[in-house]
Amino acid sequence: MATAERIPPQPRTDASAPSRAPIELEAFHAFPYGLLVLDRSGRIVCRNREATRLIQAMGLPEDDLTCCALLGCRRPDTVLEAACLTDLALKHDGALPEVRVDLRTPAGSTATWVAAAPVGGGGGSRGGRVVLQLRPGISGDRRQRTDPHWMIGPRLHVRTLGRTVVESAEGPIDGAWLDQRTGQLLKYFVAERRRAVAVDEIGESIWPGADYAVGTSVRYYVHVLRRKLEPQRGSREPSAFIAGCSGTYRLRLDHVEVDADQFEARVSAGLAAAETDPQAAAAEIELGLAIYRGDFLADLPYAEWAMPERDRLHDLACVGLRRLADIRLDLRLLDGATRSLERLAALQPFDEDVHRRLMELDIVRGRRSDAVRRYAALRSRIRQTFGQDPNFTPADLACRPSLLADRGMLEGR
Repeated sequence: MATAERIPPQPRTDASAPSRAPIELEAFHAFPYGLLVLDRSGRIVCRNREATRLIQAMGLPEDDLTCCALLGCRRPDTVLEAACLTDLALKHDGALPEVRVDLRTPAGSTATWVAAAPVGGGGGSRGGRVVLQLRPGISGDRRQRTDPHWMIGPRLHVRTLGRTVVESAEGPIDGAWLDQRTGQLLKYFVAERRRAVAVDEIGESIWPGADYAVGTSVRYYVHVLRRKLEPQRGSREPSAFIAGCSGTYRLRLDHVEVDADQFEARVSAGLAAAETDPQAAAAEIELGLAIYRGDFLADLPYAEWAMPERDRLHDLACVGLRRLADIRLDLRLLDGATRSLERLAALQPFDEDVHRRLMELDIVRGRRSDAVRRYAALRSRIRQTFGQDPNFTPADLACRPSLLADRGMLEGR
């Protein structure tokens, strides 16, 4: 290692520090955990005795060793596969949270907890270096090992199908704020997540009839929302979740995951594959429908700005359930087809065709009482709403030859 890079000087391994050495250097050498100083490229320029012992135990070359070679940065199937720890530390203000790394040694894997912080002008400055602390862990210990947000970037997950839930890498961000103006603003951004929205449009949509100062209110609540979602963000640091530009705001979908998008992607993929690979398509549609736990932003049933997206996703769920029922019928999975049609009937309570198919299936399966019960509920609902009876009766179902029976599906239960 180059002498010019050593700060403090390379520790002596054959004798204790001279008595006149500064107390800081003596403490560095004697610290019970491994300490290393890295330059901006991640090369180790200084280490204490414990770090030297650890490197020797791993059988690594001591000259020109880097943090990537030591810790497995950017190595597949490691906790640091997405980034280099030196780069992360230099971009961060203050110490990074501790992370567990399994170091490879000839004797097997060694669990080590690693903490990192910029020193000597870090945080992105030209002369920045990084100090690492390595302390022993216990292989297989139960402490959480998932990638923290500072390694993979800030992430936010918003569940909108049903009651709204907001989660960060650290856990849920819940509370009464979700039903207040700050929460309404976040929900509006989610509903309009595919575009940037002007301040005045935001104010008029969420708080119609507000006065001329609504723009000021929007900016204030955007500030409050950012602080709620990113309490550790610096005052001049750009928001990872809410971007602002030229009088507009938008949700940053590179850092925000919305369950509605995951639902749509799954169901759309299944529908596209239905003709070529029905079984794989059914599996994909099922995964998507499992995400659909209720209407979009169900906790804001009367918000007009949420209705177009709510209707669009509702229709996609219905299309997915219809296709899933058809696939299951073709595969003679009558119980599965019934479950799909029951769920579809709940989403379309006045769609007589859906209810009729479900009752026909009941009759084919020998469950006439179920068919009569379903018909009575449908007739009562239609009478109360439209003042008339359904366009068919149970007798019509019994007299009409069933396509399911004709295809021999009754025996395929």
